[in-house]
Amino acid sequence: MTKFFQNYTIGKRIFLHLCFWLVVLGMQFVVYQRIDFSNSWILFSKDVFSLLTIFYVTAYIIIPRWFIPGKFVLCILWLIFIYAWWSFLSYFAGILTLHYLSPGPRLANYIKDVEDQGIFGAFKPSSISDYLLDFIFLVALPLTVKIVQAFMLVRSSKMELELKNAELELNNVQLELAFLKYQINPHFLLNTLYSIYVLVSDRDERGGESMMRLSSIMVYLLHESNQPSIEISREFQLLKDYVELEKLRYSETVKIDLILSAENENCMLVPLIFFPFVENAFKHGPRLSASSGWISIRIVVNNDTVYMHVSNAYRELPKPENYVGGLGIENVRKRLELHYRDNYNLEIKSEEGVFSVNLVVTLLPEENP
Repeated sequence: MTKFFQNYTIGKRIFLHLCFWLVVLGMQFVVYQRIDFSNSWILFSKDVFSLLTIFYVTAYIIIPRWFIPGKFVLCILWLIFIYAWWSFLSYFAGILTLHYLSPGPRLANYIKDVEDQGIFGAFKPSSISDYLLDFIFLVALPLTVKIVQAFMLVRSSKMELELKNAELELNNVQLELAFLKYQINPHFLLNTLYSIYVLVSDRDERGGESMMRLSSIMVYLLHESNQPSIEISREFQLLKDYVELEKLRYSETVKIDLILSAENENCMLVPLIFFPFVENAFKHGPRLSASSGWISIRIVVNNDTVYMHVSNAYRELPKPENYVGGLGIENVRKRLELHYRDNYNLEIKSEEGVFSVNLVVTLLPEENP
């Protein structure tokens, strides 16, 4: 049975539905045949038509759109509607049977009672109980099966979502550790320290300033980046410090454009979302591009939306054997999925000598008061 439902194809669904309706409608057929073997086919056809339409509209439209979301007032109105519709069909089917066929005494007496009650007999206090019993007997089995299935599906979906959330939370610590491991290039530290050493040896005033910038970066990475969210102004300061230190290495040989703008600099976001992309631009751009290398970094925060565009000149080179790369970006993807899920869009492209990254993040309400 488990294997059968694991590969639940359209053919299997049709087969199960046919078996189900053979049982349900077979029960109805037997009841009508016991009343009048030759003249009950109109009433039976009425039940087949009404039951199939009620079931499939309820199962595939009403339950997923109204019942599962909890719109119970609409569901009650739908029950009243299908009850009225079934009762009207029953009235007209009885009239046709009585006037165009020759029903036996038992069936004829039943139809005459229906005719005497009139088209609205199903809503009269004197006869509503009889109509309700017939209606419930007709629709209870198929609709109960579908409603139970819907409850099981909702419960299964909730359990699956809870398990997924638990797995994401469980992996969060591992992701954070892996991210911290790859969040800064050791070559950057080595080259920056060497550049600062040269400045200090030459008694250049920029040496002390560069040391402070490097210290600010390390404090951020070691302490502040562990917070679940941080002010955008602090994230901007990290990028400014990093870009200024990289300028020591490249001097005027690489054109660097940096634009950082936020309407509300107190808005919060997950730390270290931008840094890996900026670091990659410096790590791969100037070293692999032609002599006229360039890097463009633009991050703008408008209302509750963050727009980031990072691009650089790029020249594709063959990768060495067993090369492993993209770990920082992959960790950013996981962090975005963990914290923002459907509220972000990340696009990475490499074409015509330009490597570009576009990221759009919609901040959560608590992040942008």
